[in-house]
Amino acid sequence: MTRDQAALRAAALINEAEQAMDEAMSRASLLVAELPHLQCQAGLNAAWAHPVVVAICSALGDMTEARGSLIHAHRSLSIIQRKLGVALLEVPTNTKGDEGPVTPRAAAPGPLLALTA
Repeated sequence: MTRDQAALRAAALINEAEQAMDEAMSRASLLVAELPHLQCQAGLNAAWAHPVVVAICSALGDMTEARGSLIHAHRSLSIIQRKLGVALLEVPTNTKGDEGPVTPRAAAPGPLLALTA
């Protein structure tokens, strides 16, 4: 496998992981938004749905942290790609366009991948 082929595979995988995380977050958010209404329609008091809402909100916090870690990993891969001189690749599954500004992450332990000369 060439460097270009490896880079293309890594790009496809990281983009798929990011998209899957976004989809999971969207679905969990919809569930939180609809649960109170569903609880009312079922004739249940708030005590029934509240533990579920709390659990899903906690999961959303975890997913948000995981999403940030995926973004950090993606940027680390981009740095490696440039350092190795691998051509920039267009990946059909990457619909994000510009990667946007770099936002420091308090929980980041440093670069996920580091190259030494």
